Amino acid sequence: MHEPPEQNRTRALFDLIAIGLVIAILTTIHYTNYHYAVDYHILLQFAYYMPVIYAAMRFGPAGGILSSFVITLLFLPLMSHFQDTLTPAAKYTQWVEVGLINIIGWLTGFLSEEERKAKRKYKLALTVQKELVEKIKLEGQERQRLESEIRQTERLTALGHMSAGLAHEIRNPLGIMKVSIQMLAQEKGDDGDGVVTEYCRVLMEECERLNRLVSEFLSFARPKDPVRGRIRLGKLLDEGVTLIQPALRQSHIQLEQARDSVDDQEVEVDPDQIKQVFLNILLNAIDAQGEGGVIHLEGVQQDGFVGFAVSDEGPGISPDDLPYIYDPFFTMKEKGTGLGLSVVHRILDQHGGRISTLNRRDRGVRVEILLPYMA
Repeated sequence: MHEPPEQNRTRALFDLIAIGLVIAILTTIHYTNYHYAVDYHILLQFAYYMPVIYAAMRFGPAGGILSSFVITLLFLPLMSHFQDTLTPAAKYTQWVEVGLINIIGWLTGFLSEEERKAKRKYKLALTVQKELVEKIKLEGQERQRLESEIRQTERLTALGHMSAGLAHEIRNPLGIMKVSIQMLAQEKGDDGDGVVTEYCRVLMEECERLNRLVSEFLSFARPKDPVRGRIRLGKLLDEGVTLIQPALRQSHIQLEQARDSVDDQEVEVDPDQIKQVFLNILLNAIDAQGEGGVIHLEGVQQDGFVGFAVSDEGPGISPDDLPYIYDPFFTMKEKGTGLGLSVVHRILDQHGGRISTLNRRDRGVRVEILLPYMA
């Protein structure tokens, strides 16, 4: 780990002072002990290698060269003092020692600097490797998401082509049945026990339910092309909240909002279709939560996208069911059609948006809707 600049400067100053003190102490011992034999000074001269080597290791070639040069300047007067008492071989040895101190200072500094460079290259390579691994991981996740969306789109397209004609064929006889039941109820409205009237009422309710199913099926199979317009996200959310208020009051649910950060952001969308997305998500949250509690609506921004997230306090979704919640006709509701989230997914695909659904850590589900951000 890199040290903070202030700490690094303090440590460098301490090391410089320590090196200087060692050199000063050794030189003082030399100059205050002239009376000792020359062999004593030659032996003490070896101690100069310690500060030179440390300076070279700590500060690189500059530290090694500078410290050895200073020692040479300090030691030369002492060598001159002993010149008359030294043999030619001893003189030659003294100059060799001085030369070795300088060479070792430079060589140690050079090798230390090369080691530092190698460490920096290794750390850089390690950092690049980690970044590449993370990038590959993210690309793998994105590829899996895209493959999932492609499979979803293929399933929806195939089902859409098949379902359009089938829905029309069902709707025609359904209309005839509905009219026939209404006529039968009018003719038998005065029956004594009301059995026929009750049966007619049940049949009418089932016809209405089938009609809603076919209508959703048709909107899913043949989606309208979006009529895009630039609009503030806050305006869309306000209109959606107004429409959902009766359902919230009926279920005694409080809606908490935290979306100031996205209210002024503009998106280019079909307002009616995005309101349909908003209502679908909110109605699912109300159904999942049941009576009472709080539903949270918050603004979301993420990498060129802006949108909203809805979090409920319901029981959540089974991990086994999560991969299939956008599939047509997959539902966990007793009277659900299984087309709501499929229609939402289709609308967001047309707008270049995204949807993600996750179980919350404590309880409930969080659904996040993202739309391309308009600068």
